[in-house]
Amino acid sequence: MSSNSTERDHGGGGEHSDSGKEKRPRFFDHMIKKLCWARAEVVPGRHPDRWRKDAAGNIVCKRFCNCQGCLCFEYDHIIPYSKGGESVLENCQILQTRVNRFKADKDHLDKTQLRGYSCDINFTDKELDIIEMAVYGDVIRPGNHCRCRSIEELIGKNKSKDQTAACKLP
Repeated sequence: MSSNSTERDHGGGGEHSDSGKEKRPRFFDHMIKKLCWARAEVVPGRHPDRWRKDAAGNIVCKRFCNCQGCLCFEYDHIIPYSKGGESVLENCQILQTRVNRFKADKDHLDKTQLRGYSCDINFTDKELDIIEMAVYGDVIRPGNHCRCRSIEELIGKNKSKDQTAACKLP
């Protein structure tokens, strides 16, 4: 899923009014999301525009925003919006969707507490390569880039004009 998909609890756009009080944005805007992703921990050996670690240390994929699954994530208010947290960069973090749902409106949770809500799946490098190939059509790792072969190329009907080596995945 794309980060442009229907926005949920921690998505983008919109304002909220508390019975006449000054309006404040309920959701993180596009720029805050971009900066929030950029400041999340990089996954060693993985392309930083595609993979990051959430605040609990879980690996998440950028294409899997606002979906359910162990590689999916949402943009979270560190201090919940319902408790006065603002939709600003300093209050934004990425969290695996499952972790974010269990966190709900709790605040002041440390990494260990967040980790306790995480999926119990640890993906191998090969599994992440296969997922990246399926999602992006290629695998980009520091110092190594490969692409997915087309069906025509696989059956020998067509030769690719792309000079990048085809990936050799299991």
